[in-house]
Amino acid sequence: MESDSLPPPPTFSPAVPPFVKLGLTVAYTIFYSLLFVFVYVQLWLVLRYRHKRFSYQTVFLFLCLLWAALRALLFSFYFRDCVTANTLGPLAFWLLYCFPVCLQFFTLSLMNLYFAQVSSTRASFAPRSCKVWV
Repeated sequence: MESDSLPPPPTFSPAVPPFVKLGLTVAYTIFYSLLFVFVYVQLWLVLRYRHKRFSYQTVFLFLCLLWAALRALLFSFYFRDCVTANTLGPLAFWLLYCFPVCLQFFTLSLMNLYFAQVSSTRASFAPRSCKVWV
């Protein structure tokens, strides 16, 4: 019966005032939307100038496009109802909160793979007679 006499837990006040939260939401939404437009234009330029369609560049741009679209969509939800944006269903929650982190991992792994391939290619074409500084 002691649990009935316990005081209610303290409530926390917001760490950021509402006008700052609105300003940050606007800034992030604009930033991610501009990033989406920039990457979209880059992908259209790849098609327009007939570059190789399946390359590191196009896969990287497509992953960035998808990431920017999901982030812009997430932050645009905060304009309407912040509570609803934080209480999404499991699939929508995973798609908007978890999947962009997976896309970041894939993108950075792709960059790592590309730089490893470039460095090994350069090493194979390096002259054998040059001195190595130790």
